[in-house]
Amino acid sequence: MRSILKQIIFTAKYFTFWLSYFWLAKVAFLLFNYSQSSKLPVSDLFNIFKHGLIMDVSTSCYILLLPSLIAAFAPFIKPKPTNRIIQIYTIVIACIASFLLALDLKLYPHWGTRVNVSAFNYIGDWVALTASISFIDTFSALLIIGALMAAFLYLYKKIFPFGFIISDKIGWYFMPLQLVFVAFLIIPIRGGVETSTLNLSSVAFSPNQYANQAACNYLWNFAKSVEKEKKLSNPCTYFSNEESVAHFDEFMSSDTTTCTPSLLRSNTGTHPNVILVILESFSNKVIASLGGLHDIAPNIDSLCNTSTVFTSFYCTGNRSDRGMSAIMGGYPSLLSTSIMVYPDKSSSLTLLPEYFNRKNYTTSFYYGGDINFYNLKAFILQSKCNKIITKDDFPSKLSKLSKWGVPDGYVFEKALDDLKTEKEPFMKTIYTLSSHAPYDVPYSKIKGDSFEMQYLNSVAYTDSCLGLFINKLKESALWNNTLLIITSDHGHLEPGSTSITDKATYRIPLIWSGGVIDSARHINTIAQQIDFSTTLLHQLGWETDQSRFSRDFFKAHPYAFFMYDAGWSYIDNDGCFRFDQESKVFDPNPEGKFDHFVFPQAYMQVLHNDFIGR
Repeated sequence: MRSILKQIIFTAKYFTFWLSYFWLAKVAFLLFNYSQSSKLPVSDLFNIFKHGLIMDVSTSCYILLLPSLIAAFAPFIKPKPTNRIIQIYTIVIACIASFLLALDLKLYPHWGTRVNVSAFNYIGDWVALTASISFIDTFSALLIIGALMAAFLYLYKKIFPFGFIISDKIGWYFMPLQLVFVAFLIIPIRGGVETSTLNLSSVAFSPNQYANQAACNYLWNFAKSVEKEKKLSNPCTYFSNEESVAHFDEFMSSDTTTCTPSLLRSNTGTHPNVILVILESFSNKVIASLGGLHDIAPNIDSLCNTSTVFTSFYCTGNRSDRGMSAIMGGYPSLLSTSIMVYPDKSSSLTLLPEYFNRKNYTTSFYYGGDINFYNLKAFILQSKCNKIITKDDFPSKLSKLSKWGVPDGYVFEKALDDLKTEKEPFMKTIYTLSSHAPYDVPYSKIKGDSFEMQYLNSVAYTDSCLGLFINKLKESALWNNTLLIITSDHGHLEPGSTSITDKATYRIPLIWSGGVIDSARHINTIAQQIDFSTTLLHQLGWETDQSRFSRDFFKAHPYAFFMYDAGWSYIDNDGCFRFDQESKVFDPNPEGKFDHFVFPQAYMQVLHNDFIGR
């Protein structure tokens, strides 16, 4: 037992050694970027280490994984050769870590991003390389690497003079215990037992992007960028890049704005309040007045009779991150990912709440779940919302009622209660979650154990909660000066079910209601998620920042795109055309209309190049 305890202490020392290394790396980062660090309040400096701890622990456990696995065989192998293997492994990791730290410290002031795989894009370009890195930069970086390695090797020898594995004889029973420990390491590596795995949102805590970047573990960030690099090649190369841009620009320049209807009644001297409700996984298939099933969402159905409704509104993809990128950032989905999961890229977008901040609105975001999911936290922090409400702001017993977090009813109740003291004008976003699998809601209207019945019951629950929220809002004095917008992040295969390529899966509600609506009407023009924010801001009479993809709904040539891993679809007044990435053909085949389908292919190629270049 004494030998086992001794080995456990050695393992703890190894872990602490690396954790301390990453803390010192954070100190170095803050010192090297003193001009920005000095502007941070003391609380932020503390939070950089506090919130970054989970990622530092994860990275340390990653490094610990192999030595711990080797140690499991200590009862059956000689310690000297294995200690030599672990020592070489540790030195290699230390070399990589020191080299990347030097790059991180030298490049951040110029690039504004933590070290990632793009730093190596210039290695083959001698002109760009010499233009970016001076002799002094190179010399000082080598000094940093040398100093780090010397200090590292000195400390390693002091802490482990005889190696990682003890020389004492350990009983065979150590092996199963050690293997259990190795399996346990998966928990801190993934960032805990929450639904979402560790990501950049897990360490984000401030609207200040620099503070969030400082909290990030540079080695973890680099490894993640290497993993993501596989997704950064353009899967939509149909023309030369010059041709794709020419086709894209030609169409966009000719797509002029038509006569734009005024959807809001003029209210001189006042800004309307805006409440945006984003429903999880709602399609028009569950709303009777939009061609869906009856009595599943009666409250939304009833609202359609007194509101402005866009009947041909399409989401951009089939995942939450893709829908949120489109609604909040005006950026389309990509074939296999979204810009939201790349904070360095999404930071180039102007998010919807930012426009309202410019007009002195009070902005807030409500979500009853784990906001780290899909980097949502980093995304919303970027928007500089004045207030962000998550499951952590509710009693813990409520967040345990559902796998995904606090059921929608309690979130709507919280949002309604906060309206009593909300400073006007305000822009409030409420993002629901109860209609996400496994649909464990405190409600039972639709009976049945099938996947479809459980989904429909969860939709009925969210609709009932939304109905209560709307009724209470109508009873308040706020209703007359409020624009209530209801939409969805994406659709769903159920009910039906429709296929992943069927346009009915992507046709989602967009309902504008409230006291500021000019009149009840149904607008049948084809519209898409990424154009929502631009259209809303134009209706408010505001200008928008330049965007390559987001435009007003009311253009001469209305169209919509939606993407899925195997391909994408293009909808215009001539129909819905699916493009299969494998066969590189449209279905149905647009014979005789080749020129008509140059634009959608150019659009997809330009989009993916734009994403890669951000």
